[in-house]
Amino acid sequence: MKLRLLVVITLVSVLTACPKFEQNARDTAAALGGAITAAQAQHQTECQAAPTLATCVLINRAIGAQNALVTSIEAYCGWTAGVLPTDPNAACVPVASAKAGLQSAIDNSNVFIGQLKGVIQ
Repeated sequence: MKLRLLVVITLVSVLTACPKFEQNARDTAAALGGAITAAQAQHQTECQAAPTLATCVLINRAIGAQNALVTSIEAYCGWTAGVLPTDPNAACVPVASAKAGLQSAIDNSNVFIGQLKGVIQ
């Protein structure tokens, strides 16, 4: 989990000075990461005891959506999946054929953000 959080933080920092579409992806990744972290913190004990509870399943599905979003950002920017650019100022070079996939990942992530808000106190 810590490695995935590091990847999200790095992607967010790399995409900071990007056009609106990339900025939307960055903002969505940050919001979903925050919602997942909050939900995990609040429901850790119950999810360890009963991982099949609806809230726990939701958290795990949101993590899957976050992974898909990160992979979609990497594909859209022309980066190798799982390998972050060594230069934190590396530009995202949009791959047009990956835009629809990224938009879908953003849309799915936004659904999970809304659902997670319902389980965060």
